[in-house]
Amino acid sequence: MKIQLILLIIFLFAVSPLFSQEAPKAKFEKVSEEDLKMTTYQADTTAEAVILFDNGCSYVKYFLGKGFMLTYERFVRIKILKQSGTSWGNFSIPLYSSTQNKEELTSVKGVTSNFENGKVDKVDMKKESVFRERENKYWEMIRLSLPSVKIGSVIDLKYTILSPLLWNLRSWKFQYLIPVKWSQYEVTYPEYFTYNHSTLGYHSLNPREQTTRNETINYTTSSQTSGGSSYIGSGQQKEIHSISYMANYYNYTAREVPAMKEEPYLTTLENYTTKVKFELANINLTKIGGDFKNYTNSWNDIARELLDDPDFGGQIKSANYAKDVITSLTAGKTDQKQKIIALYNYIQHNVKWDEALTDSPSKSMRKLFSEKSGNTADINLLLIAMLNEAGIEADPVILSTRGNGLLSPVHASISDCNYLVARVMINGAPVLLDATEPNLPAGLIPFRCLNGQGRLIKRDNVEEVGLTNVKSGSITMASIEMKDGKFRGNILSNETGLNAFDFREAIKDAGGQKEYFEKLRNKSTDIQYIDYLYPNLDSIYLPIEKKYNIALQNESEPDAEILYFNPILVDRITKNPFTSPTREYPVDYGVPFSETYQLNLIVPDGYRVEELPQSKSFVLGAKSGSFIYKIVQTDNVIAFSMRLNIDKTLFLPDEYKTLQEFYNIVVAKESEQIVFKKIIN
Repeated sequence: MKIQLILLIIFLFAVSPLFSQEAPKAKFEKVSEEDLKMTTYQADTTAEAVILFDNGCSYVKYFLGKGFMLTYERFVRIKILKQSGTSWGNFSIPLYSSTQNKEELTSVKGVTSNFENGKVDKVDMKKESVFRERENKYWEMIRLSLPSVKIGSVIDLKYTILSPLLWNLRSWKFQYLIPVKWSQYEVTYPEYFTYNHSTLGYHSLNPREQTTRNETINYTTSSQTSGGSSYIGSGQQKEIHSISYMANYYNYTAREVPAMKEEPYLTTLENYTTKVKFELANINLTKIGGDFKNYTNSWNDIARELLDDPDFGGQIKSANYAKDVITSLTAGKTDQKQKIIALYNYIQHNVKWDEALTDSPSKSMRKLFSEKSGNTADINLLLIAMLNEAGIEADPVILSTRGNGLLSPVHASISDCNYLVARVMINGAPVLLDATEPNLPAGLIPFRCLNGQGRLIKRDNVEEVGLTNVKSGSITMASIEMKDGKFRGNILSNETGLNAFDFREAIKDAGGQKEYFEKLRNKSTDIQYIDYLYPNLDSIYLPIEKKYNIALQNESEPDAEILYFNPILVDRITKNPFTSPTREYPVDYGVPFSETYQLNLIVPDGYRVEELPQSKSFVLGAKSGSFIYKIVQTDNVIAFSMRLNIDKTLFLPDEYKTLQEFYNIVVAKESEQIVFKKIIN
């Protein structure tokens, strides 16, 4: 499965000879009347907007006094077709900006063109529409909005970024949530540089153009001259030098790229977007008297760098500032698991998560222990430090969250990670810990972290760590009979795994048990909830129990000749989540799950069963799931049970049809009703 996923998500594009690589002619501000009058995009008539032209250019050149610098230029033209598409007039441009190095937006221009009253009206973007915001200590965001954007507008934007960060050769996206008519990215860099190119996604690119070009570095040196017997006077003598080299040129193009589609059960569309990425492998300046520097790191290299970094590895070597607390928490406990849970519980209830997702600590652990607030890395590194201080071996695991994209299986890259959890071994088995959530028991990680593989940060022993949880489950038991002309009874539900965590979070978000129950009662149309009980709510290591007394809102009159009754009272699947006829992306549930439902129903007095649904069982391909629907009548009691199992988390596109048909069966069976007919004496 792992190899299949790699081949599916990351691959070299198949070249397509069907499209010409010749770029359409487009000049900034010069918009054709045809584009201005366009009302729909023929290749996708549902599109709210379309990128008509998107041209990017990155090149490495030598600047006197600065050395080699990266320049990135972009010119994009977008046609607005619907009111919802006007948001495409807003842009965000990330710039790396730290105390040591920063990128600069050296120029930016924008113009909006509208065709009104038989003529073209152009409005230039003003400087006041460009804002600079600090995202964190490493990144700034330039935000800008084009003026007068409305249905029918054509917007042009172009900008240039100058960067000293040769490792940050920008990636290029060919695909967005709107279609792209033409996209082109040109990359040029001297022979002294080696970049790894990676292409991702599903849409084929045109054949890549690759050539070499002769380029020259010109620079001037000055030397002091002095008078002599044959030379009168003194001053500066200037010499002009030239270095010729070969530059590598690459041209990536794509035509008629379809819009990305939001689908249910996806990690993030970024995992499947058609794009090209670059990674600096090495710089070799030995030909011109310089040095060779290798930038290709392995995960072992990254682990050593992190563990040798005083702001990372140095933070987990000792936690003597917390020694008294650790001693108190572990006193009298001989079992390692009990000690782990005691330290975990202390941190998750005493150190507040600031909701920042990162794998980099923002402060020292000593300061965090005092201030009791920090990001994901802060909290889980403190947990690791305290576990180590207690004599329990714990190590960091860095990962990328579901919203951040999968880690590349080809290249090791710390910049792709944005989260950190702890790993310990309990009875020889690895256990992951994340102390950011007060309602999360030790041994589970949040849903946001269930994203392929993470990397254990351990000196000379880096390994892949599966980001998985135990199966989440729900068991619901209902008992119903008709009293006073109304179906009445009780429902008891038991929730485990992330289901239990989600329910506890829902209670917290609602403001308490009573507030949650009131919301449940107010939004329910089929069930009248009379009272409730949540006995294990505050015990996060126990399953959630939900107990309700209920009455059903009958669709039929109490004394009707025919009564209809659907045996599935709660959490019925009424619609297939997979409605698209085809799917290009995997279905990713994140965690396996099971749903079990049981009902005991007493046949109403004065009625007999006219029609009973048929029992049915169905196994999803390769035993990756199952659905069991069983119903029997014994005397005046109907016993019903249903079980839905999804036993694996990832389904590839070639399994989509089978999964879709599976849900068709589930939806059809769960819609079936028991029919009661009045007994006429």
